[in-house]
Amino acid sequence: MLVLRRGAKLASEPFPTALIPTGPYKTDAQRSALARLGASIRAGNGRYRALEDILAQARPRLSGGLSGPIQTTDLREQRERAAALDSSYLFIQGPPGTGKTWTGARIVVDLVRRRRRVGVAATSHKAIHNLLDEIGRAAREEGVRVRGVKKSGQGAETEYKADWVTNLGDNRKIVRAAGGVQLVAGTAWLFAHEDCDGLVDTLVIDEAGQVSLADALAMGTAARNVILLGDPSQLAQVSQGTHPDGTGLSVLEHLLGVHQTVPDDIGIFLDRTRRMHPDVSRFVSEIVYEGRLAGLPELATQATAFGTGLRFLPVEHVGNVAAAPEEAERVAREIKAMLGGSWTNRDGVTRPLRATDFMVVAPYNAQVRRLRQVLQAAGLGDVPVGTVDKFQGLEAPVVFYSMATSSAEDVPRTLDFLFSRNRLNVAVSRAMCLAFIVASPHLLESHARTVEQMRLINALCRFAEMAGDQS
Repeated sequence: MLVLRRGAKLASEPFPTALIPTGPYKTDAQRSALARLGASIRAGNGRYRALEDILAQARPRLSGGLSGPIQTTDLREQRERAAALDSSYLFIQGPPGTGKTWTGARIVVDLVRRRRRVGVAATSHKAIHNLLDEIGRAAREEGVRVRGVKKSGQGAETEYKADWVTNLGDNRKIVRAAGGVQLVAGTAWLFAHEDCDGLVDTLVIDEAGQVSLADALAMGTAARNVILLGDPSQLAQVSQGTHPDGTGLSVLEHLLGVHQTVPDDIGIFLDRTRRMHPDVSRFVSEIVYEGRLAGLPELATQATAFGTGLRFLPVEHVGNVAAAPEEAERVAREIKAMLGGSWTNRDGVTRPLRATDFMVVAPYNAQVRRLRQVLQAAGLGDVPVGTVDKFQGLEAPVVFYSMATSSAEDVPRTLDFLFSRNRLNVAVSRAMCLAFIVASPHLLESHARTVEQMRLINALCRFAEMAGDQS
């Protein structure tokens, strides 16, 4: 017998009508788009030259005599490169806090000013809405009139609520409306559809580090040019299954190849973080971004009464797999001791630290639940707690990362998951001033079985080493 109970929040909702999961999402539109791309390449008609450039990892093709490195940190030059794309693509890599969304939005507004129709895509409606928010702000600042249409689904969360965007639920209505607007927004299921083939001049794909190569190519059939915004060194695409060699990569991983950062002749690397104190960004830059990431000078002003930079807090425990009460208790004690201490922001304004100035991150949901219980019991229920994916794009003056597992032998999944550099990067880079790792010291003694595992374990060891130098 199976008994279903509803909590107070779901009291008005109906019980589920099925307990068996549905099948995978339909991908007919994406399959059809890839077939059109394949037929075009076979025929040699150059219909999708931008996508052929992506597949070939070619240097972006620019018109107007622009040559030399693609790399530039100047917004005016970034806009010129985007506008000069000649049936090609542009890769913009934005590490944490470097203003990727800000930059992308202003490129979109500039393209609209040049009378280009722009598509805006991402893997989720939330990511699309985030970029649309910034596009709206940039358009108002620059006095550019933008009218848009967005493909929305049945749920209210898929609708974008702004007076300059019309929400429509049918692809054919989107296509008909596109003639009277400057911007079209939607997910892969819109842009891969045959009705949308060649619909926009430039397609901007946000969070492209989470977009598979196949999805990016399918969406790209809707545009003459493609701009890829993202960072494959943060959270990667969510994928399951076995893929032929190379096809399981995200589009950005495919373009990077053996590199960690985009080469100067392939794309643009946003190299100035507007978030992290130099004592934090130095670690992130060295371990993840080949030493290319630096902070704005004013970020050195950020400080707490407890210092800046990295701290490694060893907590002894044995046999913990995905939850460590010992680490949760240590985090609660540390936060309680820091509450009310001074916090100085980049503008030199000083005030006491509040509960919401902290962020606590963990790799496992089991540890997230334990942390919430312990913090709640300690009167710290306002402290944000979650897994890494919940906090991407967010920041806090002080961040704690609780690793939970006692040793490499206790790892519930694989070493690659617990020691993931992407996960470590996102966790540490949420910190504006202080980043703590709370972990069993036995994790530093983990034995690597592959060269890649050696690199992953080294990142944690390097954090502990740099933290020791700063303490």
